Amino acid sequence: MTFVEIILLSVSLSADSFVVSMGGSVTLGRVDFGKTIRAASVFGIVQAACLFTGWISGYSVVAYISRFAHYIALAVLGYLGISMIAAGVRDSSESVNLCGFRNLVLAAVATSIDAVAVGVSLAMGDMGWRDAGMVTVLTFAVTVIFSSLGITLGAASGRVFGNAARIVGGIVLIFIGIRPFLF
Repeated sequence: MTFVEIILLSVSLSADSFVVSMGGSVTLGRVDFGKTIRAASVFGIVQAACLFTGWISGYSVVAYISRFAHYIALAVLGYLGISMIAAGVRDSSESVNLCGFRNLVLAAVATSIDAVAVGVSLAMGDMGWRDAGMVTVLTFAVTVIFSSLGITLGAASGRVFGNAARIVGGIVLIFIGIRPFLF
């Protein structure tokens, strides 16, 4: 794999993390740099770990993961999205909060399940240890960057648009979960 291909792969794997971090952060108000990086790092670590686990696991896992990955992601993102919509409709200050460790990890896992299958496909393509390490590290870095940007943009839109941003953010999370079944 060329460096450009690795970057493109990392960007494509990070797209869902960007959108989910943006949608999930609309309730956060002002976020400081440290919290943003910590939350984005969870997305990056989970994404990179799933990719590397898939690569190590090889072909034997792909059939199992591919059968259930979309359902797991739909359940987790649906739960998070419905929670956000309900909080927006109730005008509640309690909502999905990506700084809450449980919801943060759930969101990170939901956006990273597909990385396991990508890792398996890379193993099937005879990718070596060096290249797998480079893909993993770059995927981590790109996911942290994208998630940080998503958190920053989501928190800003939440401050400006309030409950409407919560409701839209929840709908976006649900759509991301449903999307594999539509297209």
